[in-house]
Amino acid sequence: MAYDGLLTSVVAEDFSQKLVGAKIEKVMQPESDLVILQVKTATDRKRLLIDVSSSGSRVCFTKLEFENPLDAPSFCMLLRKHLSSGVITDVCQVDKERIIEITIESLNEIGLLVKRRLIAEVMGRHSNLILVDGLTEKIVDCIKHISLNVNRYRQILPGVIYERPPVLNLENTDGLSPAAKEALSMGADINDRLPRVYVDDNGKPKDFHVIDLKQYDGIYKSIDFDDVYDAMDYYYSNRMDSNRVMQKADNLQRTINGIIDKQLLKKQRLLEDIKKADEADIYRIKGELINANLHLIKPGDKKVKLVSFYDGNELEIALDEKLSAARNAQSYFKKYNKAKNAKKEKLPLLAALEKDIEYLESVLSLVSTASSYEELDAIKDELAGEGFLRISKAAKRKKPQKPKPRRFELASGLEVLVGRNNIENDYITTKLAEKTDWWFHTKDIHGSHLLMVCHGIDPAPEDMYEAASIAAWYSKGRNSDKVPVDYCMAKYVKKPNGAKPGMVTFTNNGTTWAHPKNPEK
Repeated sequence: MAYDGLLTSVVAEDFSQKLVGAKIEKVMQPESDLVILQVKTATDRKRLLIDVSSSGSRVCFTKLEFENPLDAPSFCMLLRKHLSSGVITDVCQVDKERIIEITIESLNEIGLLVKRRLIAEVMGRHSNLILVDGLTEKIVDCIKHISLNVNRYRQILPGVIYERPPVLNLENTDGLSPAAKEALSMGADINDRLPRVYVDDNGKPKDFHVIDLKQYDGIYKSIDFDDVYDAMDYYYSNRMDSNRVMQKADNLQRTINGIIDKQLLKKQRLLEDIKKADEADIYRIKGELINANLHLIKPGDKKVKLVSFYDGNELEIALDEKLSAARNAQSYFKKYNKAKNAKKEKLPLLAALEKDIEYLESVLSLVSTASSYEELDAIKDELAGEGFLRISKAAKRKKPQKPKPRRFELASGLEVLVGRNNIENDYITTKLAEKTDWWFHTKDIHGSHLLMVCHGIDPAPEDMYEAASIAAWYSKGRNSDKVPVDYCMAKYVKKPNGAKPGMVTFTNNGTTWAHPKNPEK
């Protein structure tokens, strides 16, 4: 439990200094259990994040970007009604618990100044966000409705008098998490405040706090931050086990699948048009038969039966009675030429469409192996750059992310790099790779590019197999028992001109069957 009562006190104290007097400009609810208030303080604008999900509950300022739904949820609309243009007059922590109360004054429907309290209860799966009337203490509404059928000790429903959670229901009556208690028992100074995130060897966050968690010395690496909120952003956006990361990945997968479905529909229509063009020879044959039998066609005829000199069968040909026989023949030749020209135009479109579909399927596989907001945002930026997603105003303001491929060390000490998206796949393959490095990619299966950095050393067979196993893990085939993996020296990998990100050709390759291996375990 990273977000404990001690951390809550640090946040509440900072909020009381920075938010009192601030005006609420925007209320957003990007996800069902996440609310963001944009506020204007005396010095700048800030985004106040209130997350009441079971796995990422917290209250903090944030620099993370979130997408808002097209239609705002009902709770968001209610908060906008009661809080928009309101002024924050007080912020406090309740006792030593993970509860922050924000008092707001705003005008009601008839122009009278009223007081509301926005109460964030940050208690894991019991977290909630509740709006309370400052005069009557009745709940105006809450993000999670809790009836007596769910909790026999406490109702949280509109119209009910708000009661604070009973002390016995709280996990920590002294406000300290077990990790913080252990650190203090080992001599950590509670007044020595330095935000730290503790990560494993692969950079995945395991814990964070504002005090030194001494028990992690020698077990995890620590990353120091000047700002506690930057530490929180890093921790919560990079946790591998975050339900919200998985939810965001699911949303992105649905978006990409929707784009692929549209592309497949376009492909089907193009194939139908090309098939019609392939059948256009009948127009040419009809035109030739009419020209060869002009003497048999009378003015005003609507059809004529003629023997084909190709197969000897009688063919009925429709005619435009307003046109002469010769003009009818010309009309059929025009249809024939139009169909043939259409095929010439549509074949390149079909080829481009098939490349788009292949590219989107490769992106889909990369989403399935992503484990952080940062990775998913990079994939979205890539799709926007290729024209498949609309670029938001926030995305336009963002600086391009510097490629940061995954890095792992093999048992022998050799390093391998794995692209997290197609931009990084290109980066490690075309920018970082030396001629004597080895390149790996699953055979006929979408996945990440993997580069084994050899520094001129010939890798052992064990190195080759271990690298192939990692490449298999970061592919669509990670749940298979064995996966075919192509490999070759990096000098044999080429990127065709105009190819989409991640699309390359290679020669002089071998193939091995490898068991997918998670290098992070």
